[in-house]
Amino acid sequence: MKKILIIANPFSGTPQGRFGPEGVAREIRGAGHEVAVAWTVGPNHATALAAAGSKTHDMVVAKGGDGTVHEVACGLVGTGCPMAVIAAGSGNDFARGIGCHRPEQGLDAILNGRDTEVDACELDGRTFVNSLGLLASGLVSNRAATLWRRFGGARYTLAAVRTIVDYHGQDVTWRIPGHGDGSVLEGRFFFTEICNGPFTGGGFRFGPDASLVDGQMDVCLIRPVGPVTGLRLLPKATRGERVEHEKIEQIRCAELTFDSPEPVAYHLDGEAGWLAPGRHHV
Repeated sequence: MKKILIIANPFSGTPQGRFGPEGVAREIRGAGHEVAVAWTVGPNHATALAAAGSKTHDMVVAKGGDGTVHEVACGLVGTGCPMAVIAAGSGNDFARGIGCHRPEQGLDAILNGRDTEVDACELDGRTFVNSLGLLASGLVSNRAATLWRRFGGARYTLAAVRTIVDYHGQDVTWRIPGHGDGSVLEGRFFFTEICNGPFTGGGFRFGPDASLVDGQMDVCLIRPVGPVTGLRLLPKATRGERVEHEKIEQIRCAELTFDSPEPVAYHLDGEAGWLAPGRHHV
């Protein structure tokens, strides 16, 4: 018998039924395990619940979207306590990357012990497990967060179209050890996605070959392109196709630093914010 803690976001997915938190708890109890349910009440609460739960439980379940998964992972990295995911968000990118995009897949993984050890990454010491978006990618996440949640994953597409039209990039210096003949890339950049997993932004694939288990990050750097070109390339990324263009560079690395004289919009696993001007380490 295992002791399992379900951490549930009350604003994600269905609170009732088989795949609501109590429904999932009944299914797991029916398999002979001891289950507790904890509801989050605000930002970073899931991290605190997960950190505490790692000391008293054999597994912690994140029941929510990528934001809930992000917070739970932040509380569990380094503890040795495994995380399971019951997908209940608008994007569910991390869950999709581990093969648990549907709630029944997550429940099956819990009941049948399908375990996968995955990489964790950091931005200036802050954990992320799926992706870090910068520049236009971060701006899209900031804008999507202001749109009506019932739009679901379409929030990101709407925000992306607006950003392609009115954002023109900014100056960034990238230092990537071991890349090509030199480790420094300079100039004006429009978009960056640093992928640990293959999906981001509700199913976009800017790092289609990214693997959660290879010890590497797949970095997609895009220099400024015209709105017409941007709108032409966007559907390819939405469909999960490889996006190729002379202004796009794909790099695989284990670490990098970047400098910008301006604030940089970002998202960590979909959680949006702004970085101060200066140097940052990934």
